[in-house]
Amino acid sequence: MSKIIDKPEVEVSEEDGIYHVTIKSDEDAPVVIGRHGETIKAIQKILEVVLYKKVGESVEILVNVNDYREKQKERLEELAERFTQKTKELRSASYIRGLSSYERKLIHEYVTQNYPDLASYSTGEGRDRRLVIDLKENAPEGSSEE
Repeated sequence: MSKIIDKPEVEVSEEDGIYHVTIKSDEDAPVVIGRHGETIKAIQKILEVVLYKKVGESVEILVNVNDYREKQKERLEELAERFTQKTKELRSASYIRGLSSYERKLIHEYVTQNYPDLASYSTGEGRDRRLVIDLKENAPEGSSEE
C-alpha cells in the first residue's frame, strides 16, 4: 500500500477570532490543496462543521497549505486589478462570478484600500452570488462589502 501523505506538520493559531490551520508538507501539498483549492476548502468546511457540533457555535477557520493562501491572495489581487481597471475605463460595473466568500472578502478589502473612487459589493444568492466592482457614485447606498 502506498503512503497517502508524507507526515505533514500542522500548526494552529488564532488571530482576530479566526483559527488558522497551517499544514506544511514537502511533496504532497498539491494533493492536500486539490484542484482550484477544492480539497483545502473541503477540509476547512469539515473542520468548521465538526467544531460547530462540538462547541455549539460557529467557528471561523482558515486552512492554509504551503503558502497557498498567500499565492491565492496575490492571484485575487491581480484579478481585482484587472476588473477595477475595466470598471474605470468603461465607467460601468464589472462582475466577478464563482468566488467563495473568503475570495470576495479579499477583493472587497483590496478595492476599499486601493480605490477610494470605487465600491465593491455582492449580489445574488448561493451559486448565483457575484461580486460587483462599480464607481462609488453608481453603487447602492452603504455598499462597500458584503
